[in-house]
Parts: sequence; structure tokens; C-alpha cells
Amino acid sequence: MSIGWGTSSVRVYAAEAWVSLAPRFAAEHATIVDNIDAILNDPVPAVRLQAARNLQVISVAGREKMWSMGERIAETETSDGVLTSYLNHSLLRFSHAEPERCEAILAMVRRRLAEFASSGGAQNRIQESLGNWVAQLFAGQGRPLLGDWLREWAADPEENGDVLNSYCSSLRSAFFGRYAPDAETGDRDMCDRAQSGMETILAPAIRLSSGAQWVFRSDATEDEKEAAGRAYKAAERVIHHAMNQLYFGSGAHADDRDGGLSLADDDAKGRFLTDYAEILALLRQSHEPATLHHLIELYEFLIPGDPVAVFIAIHSVLLGRGAEEGYQFESLGTTAVVKVVKRYIADHRDVFEDPRHREMLVEILQLFAEVGWTDALKLLYDLPDLLR
Repeated sequence: MSIGWGTSSVRVYAAEAWVSLAPRFAAEHATIVDNIDAILNDPVPAVRLQAARNLQVISVAGREKMWSMGERIAETETSDGVLTSYLNHSLLRFSHAEPERCEAILAMVRRRLAEFASSGGAQNRIQESLGNWVAQLFAGQGRPLLGDWLREWAADPEENGDVLNSYCSSLRSAFFGRYAPDAETGDRDMCDRAQSGMETILAPAIRLSSGAQWVFRSDATEDEKEAAGRAYKAAERVIHHAMNQLYFGSGAHADDRDGGLSLADDDAKGRFLTDYAEILALLRQSHEPATLHHLIELYEFLIPGDPVAVFIAIHSVLLGRGAEEGYQFESLGTTAVVKVVKRYIADHRDVFEDPRHREMLVEILQLFAEVGWTDALKLLYDLPDLLR
């Protein structure tokens, strides 16, 4: 929930005053800590917020008192706005200095998630905060506990989609950390863990999506199909979100290319294709044309890294899952495919010296020409001259 207050909210400004005094005077004046403690019991969330998001200010006066108050927030706070503000601000300051204490607080919050399920998106916001923490402690610091939580959450995207998506969003740049020219060991290790977490998320989501498809085509009851539909949407939403982190994070999106690329040269693109082969194979199994479209555009960006491998992968997408899900009927689909083919003919024509690759190219163009796309039909007609 959004917490606001007006100019007449006297207790809010009084709470702010006590918090502002703490860094300089709390060590000598115990009454300041006592008043901040009392603020956490105030019936108005906006008042409690002032202490919760700035609880670190009393660490100079009493570290154990600070942790005790943090545990109280984690165990009893009823406002998701106050709770997430504590997790995202005050507690986050101790993620490196005292990660074990942070994990204990997070475990308390995790146990209470169900309490917020009916509170108008409160559970989602808390999940988003927990996803950020998994990125921080598991991917960032290599702490295994939150990696275990991620694995448990990934088994149920319908229930835990927000935490899974938050994890991936938090790590968009980290997925490419090892490819920076000045990458250090820590960057590469974090990239490895971030990638491992993405695969942990994608593998069960793909299985659930495919399982739901089987239910749709079976003689299951309407209730079973309705449940499968919910599971399918949740799983594909998680898959699409993960796809977007790679698509936008890599620099494949045209609008992102002027700001510096995560994969800045052909060598980095080739390494990415090798390193992320299993994840890219999982993404090729998505049933959603929108996800497949971004995958095709990502592959187009990666062509210089390994033109042959990328062409084979694109053919696999288009003649496989793409054809099954009707990607060839999408106008954006034909635009992307024609662009890819023209680029290959202009810059990598040697790929088609292999007769099998020529056959695959014809299969791709036929797929789009047969549903009436004139650009694909024209390319197919001109292909003998273009490849001469």
C-alpha cells in the first residue's frame, strides 16, 4: 500500500524529528531509542514508517536493540508498506556486514507471506522485496539459503511469480557481468550464480507450461482446464519476464544500443551463446509468440558471435514451437524474419554454401510466404539470384 500524510500529521513529523536526532545523540540519550521503539507501536502506519525505514540510526546506541526492533517489525507489522520499507532500506544496509541476521529477519517475513494474501497486492509487494534479497544474498554474495528458497518458489510460479520476476529484474546487468572488458573474479562469480538462478526459475516454468498444454488438449474437466489455464499464464509470464532481461540487458533492443552494449563485440556474443546455451534452449520451448519474438530478435543481435549456430537455432524456433503457436501469422514475426534473412544474405552468405542450410532457409521463407506475407514471398522468389 502507498503510505501518505499531510501537513497536519503532527505525530509523523515528531517521529521524523526523533529519527533525525538519533545519529548524533542516541548513544548519550537513551530516551531517543525509547521513543523510536514507541514509534513502532503507533497505530498509524505513516508514523511507524519513519522509524522502520531508518532503523539503522540507532545502531550506534544499541545494535542488539536495533535487531530486536527489526524482528518485531518482521513478526508483527501489518502494513506491507512499512514492512517492505524496512526490508528495502534499513535492513539492506546490513546485507554485507551481518547477512546471517538479515536472513533470520527474512525467514520471519517469509513465514508470514500468507497473512498478506488478501490485502490488495500486499503479498506481491513483499514478494518483490524478497526477490531483491535473493538477488543480493544468493547471486551477489553466494549465500546458499536464499538459493534454496528460490528453488522452492520456482516450483510454483502461480503462487510466487512476483518473487521470481523480481529476482530476474534485479540482476539484468549481472547476467552479463562476465563479458565486461574489466570484469573481475567477483563479477564473473556473480554472473554464474545469477545465471544458475535463472535456469532454476525457467526449468520448472517450462515443464508447467507444457503440462498445461497437454491438459488443454485432453479430455480433462472444465475445472481442470481452468486450473491449467491459470498455471499456464503464470508460468509463461515468468518465462517472458526472464526472456526480457536477456533481450533488453544484452543491448539487442534497438533503443538500448546507444547507451553501451553488455555484449560489445563478436567474441562476447559467441561466449554468451555458449554460456547460455541451456537457458536459450529452454526459452525456445515457450508457447508464447511474444516470448519467441524477443528470442528471435536476440538471436539476430547475436549472429556475429556464431552465424551458423544462430541460424540453426532460429530455424529450430520458427519451424518448431513458433510454427506450432502461429508465430508465422504475426506481422512482427515476418518483419523480424525478413530482417534476419536479409542480414544473412548481406553479411554471412557463406552459411548457405552448405546445401542443408539452403534448404532450411527455403523452409523458413516458405512458412511465412504460405500465409500470405509478400516480403517473405518476394525473398523466396528472388533467393536464387540473391545467393548466386
